[in-house]
Amino acid sequence: MRDEEEQAELLKSWWKENGTAAIITVVLAVAALIGWREWQGYQGEQSAEASSQYQSMLESLGEARKDAVTEKADALIESYPSSAYADHARLAKASLAVSEADYDAAISLLEEVANDGATDELTYTAAMRLARVYLQQQAWDKAESALNGQFPQAFSGMALELRGDAAKGQGDLAAAQAHYAEALNVLQDAGEKDRVQMKLDDLKTAS
Repeated sequence: MRDEEEQAELLKSWWKENGTAAIITVVLAVAALIGWREWQGYQGEQSAEASSQYQSMLESLGEARKDAVTEKADALIESYPSSAYADHARLAKASLAVSEADYDAAISLLEEVANDGATDELTYTAAMRLARVYLQQQAWDKAESALNGQFPQAFSGMALELRGDAAKGQGDLAAAQAHYAEALNVLQDAGEKDRVQMKLDDLKTAS
């Protein structure tokens, strides 16, 4: 009986010293859980809204409504600047800029994605497109610089083809042939292989 009384007294003493802190800890833990669930819900709502805006932008792009594409792309970039949706919007705007021969605007947009894309795939895609813009400008060194990184297999064939284009532009036909030949060994798409084979045949004919 005495032990039970002592234990009761010990419990009362502990509660006086630690009870309030224990309650606060529990309350904070519950609040954190509720907050996390609310944050997840918020993120889900944000993602759904971004997806909806992105689909709307694609529809405008398919209909070639340039003003609408630009407006919706700008909205995505402003609202979700670090998201994959924003990077897709930047790529869309860059494509429009290229179609209007506004290469400086295209380069600015593509560099932003190539340097800090939301995903590796977006980064690689932007680097390829950036290289093509530089090739269009005959800025051979810049095109090569855009292709300096390591590319996974899905992108390596295209990168080798573009390296070949840059080498050809600089008059280095031997390097161009080597890049095209290597690209043929990597590319899987028949149409892409035919295009590179034509480039390689033209070089062999010229030399």
